[in-house]
Amino acid sequence: MQHYVHQTLAIMAMAFFTFSSWADPIQDLSMQDYQAGWYPNFYQGTGPLTCPQTCKLWVDALPESEQTKKLTDEFERTHVCKITTDPDIIEKPINDPYSHWLYGNQFDYKTVCYSGTPYGTKEDDHYMCLCVDQCLKPDLIVSMIHFPVWDHSTGQSIITVDITNIGPVGAPSSYARIIDTVTLANNVQPTPAIPAGGTVTITFTLSYWVFDPNAELEVTADYKLTVDECDETNNVLGFYREG
Repeated sequence: MQHYVHQTLAIMAMAFFTFSSWADPIQDLSMQDYQAGWYPNFYQGTGPLTCPQTCKLWVDALPESEQTKKLTDEFERTHVCKITTDPDIIEKPINDPYSHWLYGNQFDYKTVCYSGTPYGTKEDDHYMCLCVDQCLKPDLIVSMIHFPVWDHSTGQSIITVDITNIGPVGAPSSYARIIDTVTLANNVQPTPAIPAGGTVTITFTLSYWVFDPNAELEVTADYKLTVDECDETNNVLGFYREG
């Protein structure tokens, strides 16, 4: 037990020095892919912890934070925390959505969450920290299905589709599929590698005029699930037009 306590304290100390040099994970004027959650500042009976220590021990993530040096002479950073009147929620811990949270600030090494109210500041050493983990993977979406055209020379419907990588890193080559959700006719085409923020256009063909009488199509990026993505649920886009 003593070995475990010493090991935990060593990890917490390392966590503080490691995280003290990081900028806040969620940037201003920018929408990025994140995983985020609230975690109690007690870990396996050890606490109270700072938010950098909390996020490191629970999920190996960063606390949402801001620099405070220009506003407070004593402290370098503040981390987002929230407090409640029930310490069991923090120590056990318990997921209770009706526990009357107040948002606040946890400064540097001080294991206290300070929450400002119209009636003064509340302080508590039992709190939860906002932990943020930025997804560093590609994220493919079908950004546009263009209006189908008829190729008289081949007797085919031609459908061009834009696939965009909205993730922060490049996506390797993959496959995309188009399917007529009525006839179940489909066509699979390779998708080249796409850099972060890039878009490629894929051309699909179906051997009949898709307006018969209406066009009801569905396109799936990364159809064969070969790309490890930030979000595996946003790969499909539908197209419906009456003939």
